[in-house]
Amino acid sequence: MIRSDAGRCPVSAQCGILGVAKSTCYWVLEHPEAERADPYEKDVERVWRDSGKVYGARKIRHALEHEGVTLSRRRINRIMKGNGMAGSYSKAAYRPRPARPNDDPAPNILAREFNGYAPRTHLASDPAYVRVGSSWAYVCLPGDLASRQIVFRQVGVSCLVMYFFRV
Repeated sequence: MIRSDAGRCPVSAQCGILGVAKSTCYWVLEHPEAERADPYEKDVERVWRDSGKVYGARKIRHALEHEGVTLSRRRINRIMKGNGMAGSYSKAAYRPRPARPNDDPAPNILAREFNGYAPRTHLASDPAYVRVGSSWAYVCLPGDLASRQIVFRQVGVSCLVMYFFRV
């Protein structure tokens, strides 16, 4: 800014307005700020690539400490962000839900006889717990025992889907 306006206004006047010493202004003009390269960039990138591009800053820091290199987690974060590196996140794993102790087991009303029913008089279903995107959902597809077709569908993120068939 000062250099571009030097023809219209003296440098000393501009420095006085901005509250900057004239010597500082000339020093900055003669010594442009050079981009500093971090000497540990290659080490961080090497550990990240060796991990299969999985490790984050904490694991990279731990791996570098085993090699005798001490870096802060924030410095590693800054290096990773500057070079477009990022750790990967693990997916949520299936977690079996325990049965409620007060629930009674379902009675065998049909006595395992699945033939000879009128349509839509006997429905059967087995709710499933499936992965949808980054979360889990309950899916219930009741089928007609007479025609062997799916009657309707019910999907939800809570266990309330199973209560849909309570009589």
